[in-house]
Amino acid sequence: MSKLSLSDTLVSLRTAHRLTQEEVASHLGITKAAVSKWECGQSMPDISMLPLIVELYGVSIDELFGRSDDVTQDEADAIYLKALGLLGEDRASGLDYVDAQARQHWSCLPVVRLLAMAAFAQIAASDGFEARPLEGDAAALAETAERILRRAIDLGPQGAPSQIDVLPLARILQWTGRFDEARALVEHLAPAEPNLAALSLAQLHLEEGQQDAALETLQRQLLLSLVESMGTLAALAPICDDEQLEEISTLAGRMQASPEYVALFPALLPSVFYESAKRSAEQGDADETLDALTSLSEAVDRYCGVLLHPHNASLFDRIPDLVWEEPADSTAEEERAKAAAVIRQTYASKLADEGCWDGLRGEPAFKAVLAHIENKAAEELRHE
Repeated sequence: MSKLSLSDTLVSLRTAHRLTQEEVASHLGITKAAVSKWECGQSMPDISMLPLIVELYGVSIDELFGRSDDVTQDEADAIYLKALGLLGEDRASGLDYVDAQARQHWSCLPVVRLLAMAAFAQIAASDGFEARPLEGDAAALAETAERILRRAIDLGPQGAPSQIDVLPLARILQWTGRFDEARALVEHLAPAEPNLAALSLAQLHLEEGQQDAALETLQRQLLLSLVESMGTLAALAPICDDEQLEEISTLAGRMQASPEYVALFPALLPSVFYESAKRSAEQGDADETLDALTSLSEAVDRYCGVLLHPHNASLFDRIPDLVWEEPADSTAEEERAKAAAVIRQTYASKLADEGCWDGLRGEPAFKAVLAHIENKAAEELRHE
């Protein structure tokens, strides 16, 4: 449709919907002659008619005027990784890039969503994050992320915004002092009971002899359930008591015992081990702290390894849209290397700046962990 004029598009849409000019005219409350003039290119619809036309044909204004934004998943991923890398290296340049890409792809949901996620991911690591409401760089990132997340919600299904967009938006609202608005946005999404709809759907597919459809449904449900569980563990780690944190560490380790399951939620083990190390440091247990920091360093290596060379479980072979893809070209590889370096630099900054590590700074093992993370980050930047 993107190559058609408006008149050609109107003819194509009417034909596809098997409507006559008279039927279109009747629906819009105009004359058949007006419809005929639009389709012949002799005149254009009045702006007040556009909402009725797009409603009639079930298209967007962009589609009506032939404005398409065909971006492959690899291209969208490359934009995201570049945004993430730039935001980590130079906040102002990163925000300029995000704004420019958002303007260029304002009607492409995958790109808009990923740009919002890139900005959101940097908020907690930015100056001004500890303030409430946010200040400085954190406030600037939050403003950009909120604007683009709201666009993603507008582009998504009406009446049922995706949690991918809603949940980070709620955090931004909270961080910027709008708690009641944030709670209202999320409260109704919290499940009160297990959701067995996918299991029921799979059973229906099987009873109709549609085994492939049943397999895809169950694989999708399993993957989403695992991601949800891993995300919940990561969120629990900083707020649970010490005994529960030990259980979380054990469970997280079992869930991510092999690389393909690390890929489902790469941030899980680094976040859990960091919290374990921090608590041990605050309690003055140097040996346990250093053991946890060693585990943290190894987990960060796995996290970045997955980012650079993703490896998916064969169990999810029927849902390629939800699993990682190998970088399609050298540009994508470079952007993933930058993103991995940003992740390492984030943990290196925490170890270098937070006061809980002051008693360990002279320990060779602490120095070795910090040097390893910093050197790996520099290595990835050199190889981009």
